[in-house]
Amino acid sequence: MRHLSPDGTSYRLEGQTQLPTVVLCHGVGLDLNAWNAQVDVLSHQFQILRYDMLGHGETPRQPNVRGIRDFSDQLFNLLAYLELESVSLIGHSMGGVIAQYFAFQHPTLLEKLVLMNTVYQRTPAELAGVHTRLALTENKGLSPIADAAIDRWFKPSFIENNPSTIAKIRHRLVSNDLDGYLDAYRIFVSADDDIGDCLKQVTCPTLVIAGGLDPGSTPQIAHRMISDLPNSAVIIFEQLGHLAPIEDPDQINMALLSFLTSSSSGV
Repeated sequence: MRHLSPDGTSYRLEGQTQLPTVVLCHGVGLDLNAWNAQVDVLSHQFQILRYDMLGHGETPRQPNVRGIRDFSDQLFNLLAYLELESVSLIGHSMGGVIAQYFAFQHPTLLEKLVLMNTVYQRTPAELAGVHTRLALTENKGLSPIADAAIDRWFKPSFIENNPSTIAKIRHRLVSNDLDGYLDAYRIFVSADDDIGDCLKQVTCPTLVIAGGLDPGSTPQIAHRMISDLPNSAVIIFEQLGHLAPIEDPDQINMALLSFLTSSSSGV
């Protein structure tokens, strides 16, 4: 069952309350359902909190959203409302950017951190594609960008063999509030200025995951993150693309469980 926090964040809290809590943060254009395959597995050993970011799913757009800090503050306020003082955080794509900033802002709240198919200190060449996609959405709306996203996120064989999954993702993309989507995507485009080299200050155990076929959140970017994280490890799934948690949940869930259940304070 979905719930709403006092500031309007739509969330689901699943699993037994006495278990350690894992928070799942999705990417631009998606919603908390992007994590369905992870919840089914992780909820046996963790309490799972997942939520819709600002302007996505059932969380309405907020006025005056200007930077990645607003999205980090949304998560902080949700944890405060639920009285959760120690969590592990998993962020995918823009959710990974939010997770980076949150880890920098609130280090005492995090046990472990997972940065999945996300970005860090992008080069001008790496930023060119997101600027092009932003302009396309501003000029043409959500339908063209949804089609482009499907082609970019999945390999052709997955698209051909999983029409129901692809239809659900496309429907989610085109159903977004356009202004809320644009708010988030503009911030995703410019987030590097806010993030800087903040990962150098993140000391909790961190796992970085990337797909070898992901054209935007590349293995090169993953290794760039690792070079700044003092307590980290990286896994590259060579045959997976951007939506790795959906494309191959078994591999992703195995990696997450191994990392999250490790008793070591390091990676």
